[in-house]
Amino acid sequence: MSRQSDHDKPSVSGEREVLRTGLPQNLALSLQHMPEEDIRRLAEAVAVEMESRGLTAPKPKSQTLGKDGSDPVLSQLTRSQISLIRASIQAGVKPAALSRQFGLTRAQINAALNADR
Repeated sequence: MSRQSDHDKPSVSGEREVLRTGLPQNLALSLQHMPEEDIRRLAEAVAVEMESRGLTAPKPKSQTLGKDGSDPVLSQLTRSQISLIRASIQAGVKPAALSRQFGLTRAQINAALNADR
């Protein structure tokens, strides 16, 4: 008896027979060793198969902006709060202390520090 379990055995899905294919244990590492042309061909084939099955590709994570194109986290802060955060950090106050003292989230503090002046 071979060591391969049910991976190579065909299974019946609806009316058609499907052959199960096993993937490597560490797929990401295996892909690192593939030539770029093979990666492109694989990506195209996966996109076509996902479309034929009605699946959607995962969307890249990006920062969600408000309706007016502004940062929703930053829009929760007033100009004086943003100035206070910047001055406090410049004076050496740690972000964790600001968060505790004023009830701000780290996201709000980072947004204030990264906002255009």
